[in-house]
This record gives sequence, structure tokens and C-alpha cells, in this order.
Amino acid sequence: MPVEGMNNFRDMGGYETDSGKTVQWGKLYRSDHIHNATDKGIAYLQTLGIHTIIDYRSNVETQKYPNKQISDQVTTYQMDPSAHAAELAAQFQSSKEEEDANLINEIIEQKEKGTLVDHSDVVLTQYHTFVTKKESQEAFSKMLQIVADPNAPAVVQHCRGGKDRTGFGSMLVLGTLGVKKEDLVEDYLLTAKNRIERNRIKMEGYKKLTNDPVVLDQLYSFIDTKPDFIEESIDTIHEQYGSIENYVKKELKLTEQMVQQMKNMYLE
Repeated sequence: MPVEGMNNFRDMGGYETDSGKTVQWGKLYRSDHIHNATDKGIAYLQTLGIHTIIDYRSNVETQKYPNKQISDQVTTYQMDPSAHAAELAAQFQSSKEEEDANLINEIIEQKEKGTLVDHSDVVLTQYHTFVTKKESQEAFSKMLQIVADPNAPAVVQHCRGGKDRTGFGSMLVLGTLGVKKEDLVEDYLLTAKNRIERNRIKMEGYKKLTNDPVVLDQLYSFIDTKPDFIEESIDTIHEQYGSIENYVKKELKLTEQMVQQMKNMYLE
């Protein structure tokens, strides 16, 4: 959506569910953080009827990159899933000026120690952890309960780039509503298209700090968007619980009433 200053704000409406209904437009949004929105971008957001923001960022992230305020009518809930890879955790703990250098140093240190694992495996582990880690389950349980509140819409969920934490949270919401796996993956992959230019600029910055191809490959893995990543989460849920709806009921403590309420609120 055309939110000036942001590169990954989008509406999750339009997907058909297994019941034959469709996710409504204008009720569920996902995005990168709102810190970079311009005044024009904020003015656009003010037209969307947003009542609720789910912010998956840590305290360190929100202090470094506070969201711009949309209006007094918006309630923000912060809930950190605490599921970062070690390299990303090092980056998030750094000051704005030292983020990239510290991330690169962490990777170089692992490479020199011989502890650097395949970059895709690191990200895949994170997506598995979203499903299984207690802190993640608690965060996403709170998110779903908020989304199920009749006073919540329209809801925006976001993290920093709108890819990993937001990607998993968005998958849970759409999956609970009954959206098919192929569409869940397709929704996730829209982030790749939205971030092409952003990723190019990011890698140019990294190349000013290192020319090591192994390190650069590892760095790109953290901003890349592959179907394998979200499929790791979906497949883990299906293997252990049979369906996303079963998972949110058993592990994330959503009641049958909450699930039906979500379907009544967000489907047409």
C-alpha cells in the first residue's frame, strides 16, 4: 500500500478460505515498523480506521526506532517473541550506528571459530522456534486474543522489516481463518517483492564493511524471503497438531468461541 516512507505495508484481505468465504479487505494489515513513515505516510494511515497495533519488536528496538503516532484512537500492544538468531540478537542490541558492524563481527567470529552454520539453517531454526518456544507461544497467543476482540479492527501487526515475526503472526491469523497453505506462502513471499530495493541498498552498505563472500551470503540470508522459511513453520504445525486451528487452540489457548469470533469478524 502507498504509505510513504514504508516499504512493506499491506492489506491481508482477499484470500479465499476452506469454507469458501473470503478474508475482508480493510481489517487486517501487516507492515514494517512505522518509524520511517513520513508525514504524508501517516496522513494516509489515518484514513484506514486503524484501532490496534501489534508490535513484535523488543524494548531495545522500540527505543531506537519508535513508531510515529497515527492517532490517539490507536492502541499499541508490544509483545516480543524472543526468537532471534544469535547474530540478529547482537545487531538489535547495538546502537544505531554500530548495528551493521556488530552483526558482521558476530558472523566473522563464528566463521573463525568454525561454528558458523549454513545461513539458511539459522533462519529455518528461527521459524521452527516460532512454533515451539514458550516465549513465542505466549506472544502469539496474546496477539490472537487481541485480534479476536470485536473492538480490535482494523489491526496492524508489524516488527522491524515485516518479514519474520510479522510473517509468522500473519500466517497464524490467516491460517486460523482457514486460508490455504499455498496462499499463506504467497502472502509471505509478497515481502520479497516489496523489499527488492531495500535489500539492494542494505547489501551495498554491508559491502562497504566487508568483502568476504561467506559473510555477505550470511548477511543476505537474514534479509532474504524464501518459501522454505514460512513452510518450516506451517509444516511443523501440521506435523505436530494436524492443522493451524488445532495448534492455536491447544498451544496458544484460543477458545472455539474466539476462533469463530475471528471468522465472523474477518470473513465475508
